[in-house]
Amino acid sequence: MAWWAALAVTLIFVVVVLVRPPGPQDQPDPARQRDGLLLDGPLVPSTVAGVEFGGSPVVLLFDREPPDRQELAGWLGELPRRVEVRLMLPEPPAAAVDPGLVEVVVDPDGRLADAVALPTPVDGGPGIGYAVVDSQRQVRYSTLDPAYLVNAFEVTTILKWVP
Repeated sequence: MAWWAALAVTLIFVVVVLVRPPGPQDQPDPARQRDGLLLDGPLVPSTVAGVEFGGSPVVLLFDREPPDRQELAGWLGELPRRVEVRLMLPEPPAAAVDPGLVEVVVDPDGRLADAVALPTPVDGGPGIGYAVVDSQRQVRYSTLDPAYLVNAFEVTTILKWVP
């Protein structure tokens, strides 16, 4: 009985102290934080907010401000060359983003986030994360991920299986 009590106390400690609640930029329901994998996701129009879809996969990065240039360059370097990447911002950036690195699209109305069904974070602001749209304009993954710059392997894995 003492062993079970010690195990229960340890488990309670781990859950209460080590497992963090959703942050302001996370999905409100922690169980749905990274469940954006879609076999038959929504089909996006051929053009949304100036971004063209179809012909090759497109990865949409959603952020509130431009990420660090070197971190973004490292993230982009891990993706296959056949992929187009767009950085979605809710307002024009204060400093210019290197146009040779990634194309920036300002989308104050969140039309692209709506088109790919990007979840709304806890704080109600624009989502930070990414979406993968295949070459036939079908959304294959859409998720909040405030730490997307360290998760390029996830996008690369998804892209291996999309046309």
